[in-house]
Amino acid sequence: MNIRRAVAPVLTVVLLLLVVGACASTGSEGRERINYNLITSEEIHGATAATTLYDVVHQLRPRWLQVRVARTFEGGGEIVVFQDQTFLGTPDVLRQFAKDAVHSLRYLDGPTASASLPGLGARHVVGAIVMETRPDR
Repeated sequence: MNIRRAVAPVLTVVLLLLVVGACASTGSEGRERINYNLITSEEIHGATAATTLYDVVHQLRPRWLQVRVARTFEGGGEIVVFQDQTFLGTPDVLRQFAKDAVHSLRYLDGPTASASLPGLGARHVVGAIVMETRPDR
């Protein structure tokens, strides 16, 4: 009898934790998490008001187009655009591409872009938009 009295509160706590855990996990199963550093092909095609890639980015991830760091002695940083591993220019170049020209778009922060993209040289890059033309990237 003493064992039952000692075990009963423990079992109650364990059951309560299981119920709370089950409720917490079911709340997020129906929702997909948005990756704010990626625009998928589904999102691109779903942006019905957009005709160019610039429109897609402006509509879905407008912060990608904003320089969000303080200016340095060397001048302000810039956002660059790449098509796969090829440097294309500034975000304005996205206006030249129809929205179906790529598989997806990926945003890289400045340090990641500087470390992984070729040909940046002495540019002060604060971000990069990478147009991915193949689904295997």
